[in-house]
Amino acid sequence: MKKIFLFSLLGVLLAGGIGSYFFVRHYLNHEGAPVIVEIPKGTPPKQIAEILKSNGVIKSTLVFRVWLKMSGADKLLRSGTFELNKEISSIKAIWHLVNDSGTPTYKVTILEGWRLEEIADELFKQGILADRDMFLNEAKRISAEGFLFPSTYKLPKNMPPLEVLKVMYQEYEKNILPIINSPQNITNLTEQEIITLASIVEREAVYNDERPKIAAVYLNRLKIGKRLEADPTVQYALGYNLNEQRHWKKGLTYGDLKYDSPYNTYRYAGLPPAPIASPSANSVKAVLNPTPDFEALYFVADKTGRHIFSKTYHQHLQTIKAIRGK
Repeated sequence: MKKIFLFSLLGVLLAGGIGSYFFVRHYLNHEGAPVIVEIPKGTPPKQIAEILKSNGVIKSTLVFRVWLKMSGADKLLRSGTFELNKEISSIKAIWHLVNDSGTPTYKVTILEGWRLEEIADELFKQGILADRDMFLNEAKRISAEGFLFPSTYKLPKNMPPLEVLKVMYQEYEKNILPIINSPQNITNLTEQEIITLASIVEREAVYNDERPKIAAVYLNRLKIGKRLEADPTVQYALGYNLNEQRHWKKGLTYGDLKYDSPYNTYRYAGLPPAPIASPSANSVKAVLNPTPDFEALYFVADKTGRHIFSKTYHQHLQTIKAIRGK
């Protein structure tokens, strides 16, 4: 009798959504946090089950597919973007995919080396965020700087800030954590320190092949207790520059290098207290795999954006003179 009752109830719910409040109140147990799930158009039921499982919405793909078959709803599932709770029953998941209209998504690209303010600006500009400052405050509250993976996302408009942060951090977990947790990683740096140094490398490097060399220079300086003297850390500390109308002030002055901030590595030894931007996977790999036996302690950019590396300060000054003249 119980099975017949459940089948009948599911049929009623799928047909038109009648009785949804009754269903939610009486057939839900211990729902988890909300998560944004995208079902691409034309996705077969088996793959839909796998998508739901990988996002933590359902516990069993088999149970989901059995209910789908029994209810006859396998041809009624919609595509689109759905906000579902984690750890819900397969019955409720099916109900949502049949009755909810999938929210349209929009592409937004977050670039490598962006700081939180730049990420917030782009998300707000594309309409993903309704409130830029709320996102920024939440991101700073949970110390998200450096841990929001730079990539192209498909997101619905007016997403809650915390949901956007969750989506971007999940991409960090998927793309960066496996690199850090690799058995080949023999560094004694913590995860926070790796991301912090990688964020500096990201801001310095223009060409990918130079990342391991730049990482090696900073690691060499850390090893002997020499200040990093990294321009991007000063730029980060200075914040938005009104004259240049941009973050990352371009024309640093001698006075800027004396700016008092724990992020200013011209004044304080060691790494900054936290990352200064979102690094790419390549910058993280460079920190974990710096150029071996590379003894340089200095580098300076030439007019093409590439860098010339030096072992001694005297060599470094000679290189600067050759590039810039007096």
